Amino acid sequence: MDVNTLHIGGMGFNVVAVLVTVTILGGALGYFLARRKARKESLLQPAGPPKDYTVFLKGIQYILANDTDQAIEAFTKAVQINSETIETYVALGNLFRAKGEIDRAIRIRQSILLRERVDAETKLQALFDMALDYKLGGLLQRAISTFEEVISRAPKRLDAYEELESLCEATHDWQRAYELQQEMRKLSNTNNQHIMAHLRTEQAKIEIEKGNLDSAQAHLKKALSLDSHCVHASLQLGELYWLKNKKKKALAIWKKLVHKNTKWAHLVLVRLQEKDGAADEETRVLDFLEHIAEENLDAVAQMSLARCFMQRNRKEQGLASLKRALEMEPDLGEARQLLGEILLEDGDEAGAVSEYRELLSHLGPARKRYRCQQCGLETDKILWKCPGCHDWDTVQPRKRGG
Repeated sequence: MDVNTLHIGGMGFNVVAVLVTVTILGGALGYFLARRKARKESLLQPAGPPKDYTVFLKGIQYILANDTDQAIEAFTKAVQINSETIETYVALGNLFRAKGEIDRAIRIRQSILLRERVDAETKLQALFDMALDYKLGGLLQRAISTFEEVISRAPKRLDAYEELESLCEATHDWQRAYELQQEMRKLSNTNNQHIMAHLRTEQAKIEIEKGNLDSAQAHLKKALSLDSHCVHASLQLGELYWLKNKKKKALAIWKKLVHKNTKWAHLVLVRLQEKDGAADEETRVLDFLEHIAEENLDAVAQMSLARCFMQRNRKEQGLASLKRALEMEPDLGEARQLLGEILLEDGDEAGAVSEYRELLSHLGPARKRYRCQQCGLETDKILWKCPGCHDWDTVQPRKRGG
């Protein structure tokens, strides 16, 4: 089913068309009723409705019929008949945007902003609409500056803050996004500290890239003070300590994270697969791995743990973790493939063949590792913000059989 189509009582309505119609009907109705009242007060009794009113209604009928081109033609005609009908200009701008004709939509907004007799509220909405046009047209910096202007004129307009914040995230201006979240929290009285923690973590990553490790550490500490359960920040703080050659602190952070919630253990273990060091450091890492092995790990974490053990010449412990992974999820192809490779290295060709046969018998559609709890989006990569529903912290590791 087309996501842009709404079905009511067996009839299909384009959602964009319905929204455009609802947007303009209220203002238009007020305008035309005011004109009718003015005519009555002046004792004029016309034989029928004014011509621009008739053309305007025809435009609305075209919208509801999903005929955007005819609607634009009708509204353009209505404007030619009566150039003072601001609602018609608004309708035209929204229709041009819906059609992707961004330049024409922007010119409509600009024409409204230049009119002297237009009230401040209407001009403010035209400015907001123009910012949306810029955003849809990919002119992000213009959209940002225009939303900033909306906020300067209307400091309590929450939707402008929300739009601007999303653009700051898109352009990786994490500091400004953080500031906007602070303002949004005041305006809406909602708890968004978990989002602010992610934004601080993203800012820390930029500081790490610049080599400003102390600044990055301050951002990460602030992130965890905002949300002590922020997995994103804990993982990154461990990475930072590792970079600063404070391996003991890094492992302590990660151990605490795994102990809080073992479903994130694989993200820690994958990081350790990429790291090696001096003998004393490896001893500390092995102690960490042995401690983690006692936790109630899922199959993916057991497989990552196996790789960590194997890389450090702890084959027996690695094989034990692999077998636990396959007991939990017999169709975990990566684990069965790894087991086959180990058996071949040991010269156990029969055992390897057996494992590869099992691997082939369990082959099926690839199952994504993560799933958004809100919209159902599936991915093989951890995403702290879902690109589908745009919620934070909703993408989670899939449960066994889920």
